[in-house]
Amino acid sequence: MDYKYIEQLLERYWECQTTLEEEAILRTFFRQEDVPASLLPYRQLFLEEDAMANEHLGKDFADRMLRLVRQSGQAQAEGEGPSSVGQRQEGVFVCKARRLTFMRRLRPFYRVAGLVALLLSIGNAVQQSFTEEDEASVPQMAEAARIDSLQHITISSPEQQSAALSPHTSDSLNAQAR
Repeated sequence: MDYKYIEQLLERYWECQTTLEEEAILRTFFRQEDVPASLLPYRQLFLEEDAMANEHLGKDFADRMLRLVRQSGQAQAEGEGPSSVGQRQEGVFVCKARRLTFMRRLRPFYRVAGLVALLLSIGNAVQQSFTEEDEASVPQMAEAARIDSLQHITISSPEQQSAALSPHTSDSLNAQAR
């Protein structure tokens, strides 16, 4: 028997180009007992899809979920007192939605911006205190150097200064003549 049509449908199925009717043909084909060996690996996939299509939530699912929500609401009410999100009214936990305004959405960014501004202010104050300390010590050091240099200078008459300079200049002239 030739299974080219089924193989073509499988190729289109893997490329997500099949219609619902073609997928139904594939499911019907793979429900058969005599599937060729080359197509046998795909049989389990389509059988699982059929099994999952038959699964539904139980009729008591909604009741069980509501019971769980009530229990969690009661636990919250007993443990924390009235919560800001929900309130108990006549034995039923009512959850109210809060509006999320634009300003409330930006709160994390405001907090980060405030933290950055605080850190920059502290850093600036620390830097300023260190630079003021250095600037305060510079004039004191400059004045101490000036006083020290003034102590080495002696006041003398102009003749003494020229006599002190004359041997040096004559020695330098003699050294150039040689």
